[in-house]
Amino acid sequence: MNRDRMILQLQDEYAARREKNLASYEARIDKTCETCGGLRELIDRRRALLMGGIRNAFYPEQRSGSANQGMSNALQQVNDQINTLLRQNGLNADALDPIYTCKLCRDEGYVYDPSRRMCSCFVTELNRRMLKELGLNGKQTFETFDPDIFAKDAPSPVSQRAMMLRNRDICQRYADSFPDGEFSDLLFTGQSGLGKTFLMHAVAQRVAARGFSVEYVSAFKLLEIMRKAYFENNPALLGTLINVPLLLIDDLGTEPLMENITVTQLFNLLNERQNQKMHTVISTNLTIPELKARYTERITSRLLDERRCKLLKFIGDDVRPTLKKRNT
Repeated sequence: MNRDRMILQLQDEYAARREKNLASYEARIDKTCETCGGLRELIDRRRALLMGGIRNAFYPEQRSGSANQGMSNALQQVNDQINTLLRQNGLNADALDPIYTCKLCRDEGYVYDPSRRMCSCFVTELNRRMLKELGLNGKQTFETFDPDIFAKDAPSPVSQRAMMLRNRDICQRYADSFPDGEFSDLLFTGQSGLGKTFLMHAVAQRVAARGFSVEYVSAFKLLEIMRKAYFENNPALLGTLINVPLLLIDDLGTEPLMENITVTQLFNLLNERQNQKMHTVISTNLTIPELKARYTERITSRLLDERRCKLLKFIGDDVRPTLKKRNT
């Protein structure tokens, strides 16, 4: 299911939520009125005052100069009487408040401040579903990161565990400060089984949980999209990849090299995203010299631009055998 269909599905669910909450609210009003004699009349009186004020606001030419005189005082008196009646029956003043799952958007899914935009509750749920659709199941997060699976002995000046803790901290700061961090892009380099994909998933899920749209794609899937856009002469197919606030590309270098597509379209994608100040995280098994040889200087110069991209190196031994033993 694509993003547009998910939005439509969520809008339907929010409408059903509003109906359910409205039914619960009306049932609560009925029960409260049964408990508090005279409350129904006061509620009707308050509603009539409010509706009269709204009519006068919309049709000022039809009102007399004294139409709204004393309405505020009358409304305050009715509210005081309602609150007194509630207290006398052992009820709180909020007993008649509407029921909303999200008070910010009142279960509309959108807020207006002043322009219309998705509420944070809507964005968070949309992103959760998109991540699930992309195969990010919520298991690889900063909270589940376990440094003990990485070797603590240092065959080089820095141990694998120390390097991974450093990489985790950088990624967590990146996700928590998104989109206003020190770097807009991250580049992970290192062999398979060193934790690159785990940290990519953790970044994606933390950023999505904070209410930002995320797109996660393998390099092979990315090539399929770029190839389709090229042969169908349909650049719109790349629209989401260009415009999404955070794009994560996993395993760059594993996709086939197709003439006029792989390198050219990848350059165009990265160039457009950088021009629009979007954020990109890329992982690759290739070394820096291999990246330059495969993708040309035009692309690697953008990937290695220290003004906007942070290079994270992953070292040590493949941890997948250790994980497999733990899970058996």
